[in-house]
Amino acid sequence: MSHIQQLSEINGLDYVVVGVALCYQKNADGKTDPVRIAEPIPATALEAMGRGIRTSFEKIYAATLGEVLDGEHPLLPADIFGSDSYACRDFATRVKAATRTYKAKPHLRLVPSGTVCSAEEGAFKLQYDPAFRRILGAERTVSDSDNIKQHSHTHKVLT
Repeated sequence: MSHIQQLSEINGLDYVVVGVALCYQKNADGKTDPVRIAEPIPATALEAMGRGIRTSFEKIYAATLGEVLDGEHPLLPADIFGSDSYACRDFATRVKAATRTYKAKPHLRLVPSGTVCSAEEGAFKLQYDPAFRRILGAERTVSDSDNIKQHSHTHKVLT
């Protein structure tokens, strides 16, 4: 069996990390309401969090794939994720992909399985920043003012 085949084969005992992020969703009045979203965290994102980057994740949980996914249905234990957390869009696909990243980079399993990390506890302290606002379903409008001015010599061939 090749290395690629081994990475593509995952099972319920494989390691994965899922986090709860404070996000915001626009309501009918155009204002934003807070919502907690559970989403998988790939290995390199966990590595960055371990190095202290700021994040919208209030809490992360290291688990096995079988603890957070039943077939294609998310499992979000209320005692860990809270009763007010919702699975992100495409949770099953994303959690499987994140699981593969930890198979490919086992040295990035920075949080022991079954452990929670937050700003207060865990293998490392999350740099949770409430000012880091993630708006769900926000539409981005690009305008001419977004263009970057280039120096007049940028596209000239110098002789």
